[in-house]
Amino acid sequence: MDFLLVVALIGVFLLITTAVYSIINAGQRSALLRSAAAATGALRRQAGKPGWRQVPDDEDVAAGRMSATERTRRAAVAVTREGRTVRAAVFSSTVPSSRYQGVPVGAVTVLGLVVAVDVPELHGDLRMDPPEASRGYEMSGSLAPLVAGDAEKKVLAQLKSYQPPAVDVAGGVACFTFTDMDLAEQVDELAALACDVVDILVDVRKSVPPGGE
Repeated sequence: MDFLLVVALIGVFLLITTAVYSIINAGQRSALLRSAAAATGALRRQAGKPGWRQVPDDEDVAAGRMSATERTRRAAVAVTREGRTVRAAVFSSTVPSSRYQGVPVGAVTVLGLVVAVDVPELHGDLRMDPPEASRGYEMSGSLAPLVAGDAEKKVLAQLKSYQPPAVDVAGGVACFTFTDMDLAEQVDELAALACDVVDILVDVRKSVPPGGE
């Protein structure tokens, strides 16, 4: 086969591959934008329900796992439950899809639905990475010993009742980061879940003497 013909065929193949890849990326981005818009709408509707309010742009909302990236807050609402302030927000962020020799190559948009609960009683930090494959939650941080025994069973039962979120406690705030944007329609239930988990941890903290974990 003529060399120029081979080069031409390779060029055509690369063009087709690039076009297909672009179409797939465009479709994925379009789906993400629709999910973000739907979740944003759900939170704005929630703001009109009794006890809930829309969070103004100048009011900070903890971003949980989304705090590690440059992000955009699309919508945020808040409510008070038994004296605790609960805030929920939809964040979006664009992160590199891969790296080549340390240089970012391409980008992908990620979404996070974060429910944050004020919990000044918990001094310290906790990180709970959601289950992957056959593994359960991986926990670390000075507050990790609180999630043991019966308390662990209760906490995991709550978290696994929905898509298991990533959990972070730091600076007196507990954050629950969900990736399923459909859950924005159930933000009232997610707020209740977050408060239940926080209350379990606070009860354990109260029952353990300082330095007794």
